[in-house]
Amino acid sequence: MQIEIIDPDPQADISLFEQIVIDVFTREHKAAEYVNVVFMEHDALRALKNEYFSKDVYTDVITFNLNESDDPLEGEIYLSFKQIELNAIKYKTAAQTELHRVLIHGCLHLCGYEDETVELKTQMTTLEDHYLQLIKHTVS
Repeated sequence: MQIEIIDPDPQADISLFEQIVIDVFTREHKAAEYVNVVFMEHDALRALKNEYFSKDVYTDVITFNLNESDDPLEGEIYLSFKQIELNAIKYKTAAQTELHRVLIHGCLHLCGYEDETVELKTQMTTLEDHYLQLIKHTVS
């Protein structure tokens, strides 16, 4: 699997980001061809959200699945550090933990999970918590 991290924070642990992507796809039993993780400015990600989803709101992550249904995963995950930092404050968590959660969330979207209803959002949050625990034990 080819993973490219584009424009990360200079202090970001790129190898950990790559490991998170690999772990989620492996544990979800998904073959992946490539995944690009792109960090964008806050307003640029908002513009993407408006252009592709007709929602003029700030967001922390947008995911695009680019493969055909039976092919290995090909996708892009767009993230906003600023929104992730704002989320960390809102949810009273460490910015690094929120960054990992949002990256996991994007990977889960590429795996086919949705969050359009309360039930589906709860399912994704449970999976995010599961993967965050795995990361915590890996890094410790």
